[in-house]
Amino acid sequence: MRKKLIAALGKLAAVLLFAAVIVGAVGYYQQRGIPTEQAPPLAGTTLEGRAVDLQRMAADGPVLIYFWATWCPYCRVVSPAVSDLARDHQVISVAMQSGDGNELRGYLRDHGLQLPTINDPTGALSGRWGVRVTPTIVIVDSRGDVRWVTSGTTSKWGLQLRLALTD
Repeated sequence: MRKKLIAALGKLAAVLLFAAVIVGAVGYYQQRGIPTEQAPPLAGTTLEGRAVDLQRMAADGPVLIYFWATWCPYCRVVSPAVSDLARDHQVISVAMQSGDGNELRGYLRDHGLQLPTINDPTGALSGRWGVRVTPTIVIVDSRGDVRWVTSGTTSKWGLQLRLALTD
């Protein structure tokens, strides 16, 4: 009986290790074009008409950049967490191929999201950052270097931890 249990646990461990390798490989593939050192320029005007400039913001501490889309099902889970974080942290939101400004304002209002959002209707801005999937989150430190990249779903607590570990 004990040998069967040990064999079953060994198989489970092998399956979990294989799954972790696959998930890691997929994440690496999805993030392959995103800068890993100095962040590229990111400046624009939010839907509210406020000018944002990543380089200036980074001088004041970490900046979370959130690439998302209204049509992205995973973004519906991640967006509320990022909106909560935007109350206490510097956040730039980039809405990819999600319609015009009025549509985006309506979406944010209807979903109770308060995010400083730059509209990226053609995906050109996101493309310059190498973003291929939504949601993608990049955290930039005070020197303007990319410290963390996450694609897919993530938790508010995980993002808070990454922000706390970034100077």
